[in-house]
Amino acid sequence: MIYAGGSHAEPHAARLLVADRGAIVANAPDASRSTLIADAQDAAYSPDGTFVAFARDGDLWLANSDGSGQRRLATTPNVAESGPSWLPDGSAVVYTADVGGARQIRVIPLPTGMSRRIAASGAEEYSATVSRQGRLAFVSTRNGTPQIFVAQQDGTGAAQFSAEAYADVHDLAWSPDGKLLAYDADQGDGTTAIVVDDGSAQLVAPAGTRPVWAPAGGRIAFDGGGGSLESMAADGTDVRQLGSGSPLDWRIVPTGKPLFPNLVQRPPSGLVVVPAAHRHWLLGFTSMVDSRGPGIVWIHGNRTPGAHVMQVRQLIQLAGGGTRVDPPSGELHYVVAPPHYHWHMLGFVHAELRTAGDFALRVRDHKSGFCIADHYGTAIGIPHGPPRFLGNCAQFDPRARFVEEGASVGYTDRYPAFFHGQQLDITKLPAGRYWLVHRANQDLHLRETRYDDNAASVLIQLTWRAGTPRVTTLRTCLKERC
Repeated sequence: MIYAGGSHAEPHAARLLVADRGAIVANAPDASRSTLIADAQDAAYSPDGTFVAFARDGDLWLANSDGSGQRRLATTPNVAESGPSWLPDGSAVVYTADVGGARQIRVIPLPTGMSRRIAASGAEEYSATVSRQGRLAFVSTRNGTPQIFVAQQDGTGAAQFSAEAYADVHDLAWSPDGKLLAYDADQGDGTTAIVVDDGSAQLVAPAGTRPVWAPAGGRIAFDGGGGSLESMAADGTDVRQLGSGSPLDWRIVPTGKPLFPNLVQRPPSGLVVVPAAHRHWLLGFTSMVDSRGPGIVWIHGNRTPGAHVMQVRQLIQLAGGGTRVDPPSGELHYVVAPPHYHWHMLGFVHAELRTAGDFALRVRDHKSGFCIADHYGTAIGIPHGPPRFLGNCAQFDPRARFVEEGASVGYTDRYPAFFHGQQLDITKLPAGRYWLVHRANQDLHLRETRYDDNAASVLIQLTWRAGTPRVTTLRTCLKERC
């Protein structure tokens, strides 16, 4: 989506994702190539072409489509994930999980969420793919031999797709119109061939694996063997050489150069302990988040009539002009936190206390959110220009329908102790050592160039004397613990 205020519309073009020599490569129509992700296997573009889900060393990962902002979606030492495929609205990724040699189909919601199994039958299910129309296709051994089934995208209503039986079936791919499936099938003579199937008739095409449909549906790219990337017409004719590698996905995607922001969480500072009502004790602290670029943090909040919250959309500037607008992700709430009354982005920073030994969570914050603005030009080592975001987040206006917030490059979002929830209740904590951890963008609603600098912490010593707590800082860390 292109913001109307942008000076240029973002260009779009076809890109063929290829696995080649252990990396994910994007092939352009002019045969030029760019490496997006090193050390990765399977991959698939999101429906809007701005994300890439991929598998690396058996774990499922996500990145911006330029390869930046890589983050692990599933950390599963004893499970191998592969074959990512997106739901049509981009809200979740479907994939195959190999659990001790038994494969199953799972779905994980984005930007964060718990994985869950779908299309379960007690047998093996694998090679799942979702069509643009929302049909799930997968291979299952529920009838004794590997056969293709189709279902709703949540895995319900599964029915056999065709009666044709093969020794095994792999790498299912829906045609863009959702009417045909291409896959590679193990033949009775020991060879593997590409099959194009409409559910009642099967066209056996040249030998090969990993079929991928062209964006318009007229051609199919495939791995011809020996590292040969090839394509053919959908009827199996007109085979052409495309270079090297194994195809993964083929879409029309935006090709502008996005300038994503980078939020860097500084360690908690200004620690202070004060008594509170009902004999409670509160640990207050200052939070500081630097906006270090190359792009600005820029969000729009919009509220539909009758809604109590605003939906957040992130705007991303493009090099050379124009602005990309992400789908809604995150919320703004009108917060009453005297002496401030305005719209806060929830989850911009979270705070928590964890025990030093096992890092177990002991106390979490009840933060009311942040009004993001250019109030402090103090980002470490980053020069800044004139402030751009100086709004008051629709202060005293709970009926506001629109809010713009953001942080320009070189600015810091700073909240002092006890300001809008900058405290943790330590009343019931026993004496000991704890990590006080601050995390920026923990809910991952904002896109960034990287996420490994979004957490920082201090190691503290908590002691009690005559019912009064004392906190001493022992160590400062630029990650969640060190």
